[in-house]
Amino acid sequence: MTAPVTTPRKSLAALTPAALVLAGVLAGSLFSDALRPAAALAQEKGDSMTNALEQRKVMIDKLTSINDRMTKIESALSSGIKVKVTEMPAVTMKEAGK
Repeated sequence: MTAPVTTPRKSLAALTPAALVLAGVLAGSLFSDALRPAAALAQEKGDSMTNALEQRKVMIDKLTSINDRMTKIESALSSGIKVKVTEMPAVTMKEAGK
């Protein structure tokens, strides 16, 4: 049995597409941030809250604010609300039996 003969041209023809694919992957990884939408990059920037403790403090402050507002709404509803109708749409009644 004889081994298949490979010439430098055949090797070059086989390695060129692989080299192009690898070059594309490398270029894609280098320029991937430029190709991503702004929403995807928003998470990666360090100027937002990265400290978990600080983030929790902000969330607790907001929940306290919401709780205070909810307490005011509940007290207003429990004391009663007066409604004055200034304009009433026409009301049509169907007769019984029709």
